[in-house]
Amino acid sequence: YGLKLGEGLAAGMLWVILLFASVVALPRCFISEEEQGTSSLLRLAARPHAVFWGKAAFNLIQIAILGTMITLVYTAMVGVTIVHVWVLLGTLLGGYVALSGTVSVCGALVAQASQRESLAGVLALPMLMPVAALGVGGLRYAFGLGTDQAGLAAMGGLLAYGILQTMAGPWLYAATHRLHTDEQG
Repeated sequence: YGLKLGEGLAAGMLWVILLFASVVALPRCFISEEEQGTSSLLRLAARPHAVFWGKAAFNLIQIAILGTMITLVYTAMVGVTIVHVWVLLGTLLGGYVALSGTVSVCGALVAQASQRESLAGVLALPMLMPVAALGVGGLRYAFGLGTDQAGLAAMGGLLAYGILQTMAGPWLYAATHRLHTDEQG
């Protein structure tokens, strides 16, 4: 119809797509081991910190591939102009770290619960609201709207939030792993 999305709306819609794609896809690596019954073997074979780091790294690779494909298709379909390519790349990288770290923590926390998949999404969405706000701010600047200070602050905030979530994850996973082992033994 000849209509073009504004930069702010385009940035917001892209982050909504990335959020829901990550909430659906990423917790599966923690949840599937419980469903398949391989979690006991994994507990015997590796330390909890190593398991978490491996799964978080897998989630980061998965969301980087998925998010890059979504971003390429979305920007082509919507026709948004990318003014600051480096800010776009930095915001996406920081966002991928934040998404994978946060959703990995949530997946680890709910892995032994009943109704795991829906519970992971419910737990992750409030924790991902800062990621969405910072991501939209960074993409708005990358698409040519807003100030450079706001765009760079959003990019740095995403990376810091992702590192914080990812660093807390191994201890939370080890605690839930220990609790589950104590209940079985």
